[in-house]
Amino acid sequence: MARRSNSLFNLSFLDLLTSALGAIIFLFIITPKGGDSASKVQQAMVFFDTTQMKIHGELPDSLLYKTAGDTLLMVLLDHKDLPKEKKEPKRIFAFNEKKETPKATEKPINKAPIKKELEKKPKPEEKKVEKPKPEPKTTVPPAPSPKPIPSAPIFKGDAPSVPCKVSFEVSWADVTDNIDLFVCRGSSCVYGGRKKDRNVGQWDSGKARNRLFGNDLRTNQEAIRQYDNIIPGEYKLYAQLKESKQKKSSVTINGLIFTKGKSNIQRGETFTKTLKVTKDRVYIGTVILQADGNYQFKK
Repeated sequence: MARRSNSLFNLSFLDLLTSALGAIIFLFIITPKGGDSASKVQQAMVFFDTTQMKIHGELPDSLLYKTAGDTLLMVLLDHKDLPKEKKEPKRIFAFNEKKETPKATEKPINKAPIKKELEKKPKPEEKKVEKPKPEPKTTVPPAPSPKPIPSAPIFKGDAPSVPCKVSFEVSWADVTDNIDLFVCRGSSCVYGGRKKDRNVGQWDSGKARNRLFGNDLRTNQEAIRQYDNIIPGEYKLYAQLKESKQKKSSVTINGLIFTKGKSNIQRGETFTKTLKVTKDRVYIGTVILQADGNYQFKK
């Protein structure tokens, strides 16, 4: 086996040199620089303001960029105790002013003659104020209760061909006669030119099968109906004979008033009216309708 040659600069010697060099650099860093001693060189200072109860501090530039978790080497060289708060003695205020006491030699003032003079003076007469008399209570007579509407007759005829809650209908014999029905509630009217109003009803003339083509085939009936609910109120019925191809001077129409209220009770009645060719609509009558289906028809 070959022998190794010994070398002066081996690994152990190099470790020793680097350790010594690191210790010297560390001592150089922590030792304060300058001509003054370490106790006179300000490293960090913290002081407490007793007037504002706040803590203030001064740090060197080397600590400005330190963050939480960094290691700092601190050596306490000197310290001073904070001055203790001086307790001021309690101030005692003495008032030297003396209260004036009445002298015993002074005689009390006799006030009896003043009272007698006041009693001699006549008292002014008090004016009697008359209390206002309470006004007699006036009794307001109660308002007369509205008269109940008499029950409409039970309908025994044929019900309308279309299931509905309310129906105002007119019909006539000849299809060639042009007759329009108007039902008005307040200022709103439903007729052939205005076919629907939710506060009045919906116009129907039996022409549902022809709505797809938009034609205007003449029929011999017209109606205004309410399908979902009964809308109570006062309705006025009108009719108008616009023309007659047969040159008739007058045409008689047959009318029907129909309601179907609670418990499916059907009420209704028929009427007739003679119309003449005119530009104005003709009044037929007034229907006062209630929510339960009862009504009153005034011609």
